[in-house]
Amino acid sequence: MKLTAKMRGTCGELAQGFYCGEPILITCPIEKYSAAVVSDEFAGVDGLGSKSLAMLDKVLKIFGVEDFKFGVRLTSELPHGKGMASSSADMATVAQAVALSLGKNFSPDELGKLCTEIEPTDGIFYAGVVAMNPLTGQLVKRIRTKEKFQIAVFDYGGEVDTLKFNRRSDFEFPALDDEINFELVKNSALANQKILYKRGLEELMNFAKELGAIAVNVAHSGTVTGIFFHEDDLHVVEKISAVQKIFDFLQFITLTRLAV
Repeated sequence: MKLTAKMRGTCGELAQGFYCGEPILITCPIEKYSAAVVSDEFAGVDGLGSKSLAMLDKVLKIFGVEDFKFGVRLTSELPHGKGMASSSADMATVAQAVALSLGKNFSPDELGKLCTEIEPTDGIFYAGVVAMNPLTGQLVKRIRTKEKFQIAVFDYGGEVDTLKFNRRSDFEFPALDDEINFELVKNSALANQKILYKRGLEELMNFAKELGAIAVNVAHSGTVTGIFFHEDDLHVVEKISAVQKIFDFLQFITLTRLAV
């Protein structure tokens, strides 16, 4: 027996703040993943951190399993402490893989509840871009997008205690739009400068606009920033090089796409 579950990571958030008194996070899912394998071909656990181990224990208790006979192996394309939802993806994929091995299946809402019992979460278990409550894991609204944007992900370096920053925001949503509002993305990123400053962010936004980019977003509780380009832009690699020459303190991580 061998079962695999995968969960996407994020490039920070499109926006984060409060709407009508409720904490809201608009997800920025990307095509990079954490994957968990449950199998009888190996024993023990491998690659699980403290949070995913806590999730493993939680799921086994939910299903009343005292002697789990399978091995669990976790791998990830997502660096930790960067604001790319690595912890959320790790926990959710372990939960789902273990559930599947027991003939069960968690819904996105159930995964959200499980994750937030350990720490605030990104809504990576919901399909596409969504507005959700990071403290409860509940879906608030699905956000439409007409395009699978390319996203160049850059890192400011270091690591951030995401738990420390996840509950902080001074940004108030004027409304929750049906489609991605890139003016909202910009305003949310700039408002977050008072909480977690990112060097040269406004200059980066202006330069990205000159390159024909759509927007720049940030990890509100992490170190990454993303530059959005149209899906059919054939010159993104050259544009990434141009960013690196001027903003040499940024490390290019990956070119990916918005997972819709």
